[in-house]
Amino acid sequence: MRTGDAIAHHALATGQRTSATTGPGGTLHLSFTLADGTTQHFTRNRPGGPEDWRAGLQESQNGNCTFNEPVSAAWGRGLDLITSRLTGSVK
Repeated sequence: MRTGDAIAHHALATGQRTSATTGPGGTLHLSFTLADGTTQHFTRNRPGGPEDWRAGLQESQNGNCTFNEPVSAAWGRGLDLITSRLTGSVK
């Protein structure tokens, strides 16, 4: 989980804008726009908890990078908190 945690830490520390949406089957999608314009995406299935987040696509002007890395519950709680503020719920 080191890679997923490092990605989540960077997004939580440097993210300037966030958006959250719900996809098919109730999948939560959380996106952070970082200071350099890169967008980092995270996903979590519903129902689920903070330990179920995964770091996904990272979009930048120089190209995209696809991750499929788990995020530990410690960093997932931060993602849950932001998602709940944007959507009103993360259940």
